[in-house]
Amino acid sequence: MSRIRVVCFALVVILLLASVVTVAAPVDPASPLIPLQMRVLENGMRVIVKEIPSYPIATVNVWVDTGAKDDPVGHSGLAHFFEHLTFKGTETRPRGQIAYEVESLGGYLNAMTSLDFTSYYIVVPSNHVHQAMEIQADALLNSLYEQDEIDRERTVIHEEIRLRIDSPQTHLVDMAIEHLFAGTVYSKNVIGSEEELAFVNREQVVDFHTKYYVPNNMVLVVTGNVKAEDIFAQAEELYGAMAPKPIAYHEHIVIPQLDSIVHLKEERPIQQSYVFIGHPAPGSTTPEAAALTMAGVILGGGRSSRLYQRLIEEEQIVTNVSATYNGFADIGVFGISVQLDPENLDRLTQVVGEELARLQDEPVTAAELERARAMARSSLAFSTESSTNVAMYLGQMEIYGGVMSAVNQGALLEQITAEDIQRVVQTYLQPDAYIHSEISPVGR
Repeated sequence: MSRIRVVCFALVVILLLASVVTVAAPVDPASPLIPLQMRVLENGMRVIVKEIPSYPIATVNVWVDTGAKDDPVGHSGLAHFFEHLTFKGTETRPRGQIAYEVESLGGYLNAMTSLDFTSYYIVVPSNHVHQAMEIQADALLNSLYEQDEIDRERTVIHEEIRLRIDSPQTHLVDMAIEHLFAGTVYSKNVIGSEEELAFVNREQVVDFHTKYYVPNNMVLVVTGNVKAEDIFAQAEELYGAMAPKPIAYHEHIVIPQLDSIVHLKEERPIQQSYVFIGHPAPGSTTPEAAALTMAGVILGGGRSSRLYQRLIEEEQIVTNVSATYNGFADIGVFGISVQLDPENLDRLTQVVGEELARLQDEPVTAAELERARAMARSSLAFSTESSTNVAMYLGQMEIYGGVMSAVNQGALLEQITAEDIQRVVQTYLQPDAYIHSEISPVGR
């Protein structure tokens, strides 16, 4: 399964570790992620372990700091294509054997690709964690990437591309991001295009693996009823012989500046209009990310939010509305998503503009701020409710700059003030400068 997964809130505290440690101060003492342990192997691979003795399920999760933004020119979607091929067979495990072995252990496997990263995970009963680690390492290091498998999987991806385009909500966001970040690596479509994937061959796939799937570009996270020392020892055994290689990182991307409203529109044989209003924003590793997250909750997070109250409860002109901040490594997007009758589009634009201006002019109320904090705490709680959620959260935060940002996220959000929210709205959410992408009924 592939989907864009993005961090909703992050502030980086860089963690540099060269040996086994229990994460120490400065930390949020109330964080449910404490204690956790981390080791950096000599070849640069980071290994993070969160022991959860009460949880009988283990998650083995490998992150690669490579995603769609690293797709070669002319081959958009290659990182995602590569992800599809990784569990298809090795020299010792023919096609279908990897999935069969994992299922025989009572587990399952999956993977995902985003603009910034690729993630692979296997979930099994904790007593099978070592088998899961061996199976995953075999797939990541020894997959054959045979040409007939590539050709077979290409058909699957072509269908995914068509399904993604057919989804108005998903296609709207893709449209907006492509134009919002035009000229940068973030304008790439994660899933790619049929035209550019048509001639992908084994040589290109192997070259991609050789270039990016190196230990100093990878993070292993293991969570559940496991022993950290055992995990570290096996990680060294499985991955320690890998040779590190230089990674060519992209230059930092500057946040695009809009000075007007940019309209993008498609027509389809549908009954309602779908609208995505996108503002360029800073990346998830910035202090502003947490404040923008809180602004999203206040503006369009849940039934008590300002846009929900005005557009659904009071004026009854939309059927669905939400507002969220989504951050990438360097830049981000603050988006407002709406579904409505096309005759109400002008009024929608007016109300959204009024609410953005209100957020700029007036600090949010104490009650709104407390509600936003409560929803943020709830979201963090869901991020730690299972071994899989914990692994995914820790791994993504480590990729985005440091696992300590996950540990301290709750304390960070509690410190956001009404003035912080007002300041980021004034800086990034201009009522008259954004991307307006729209899919509407034919002729409307």
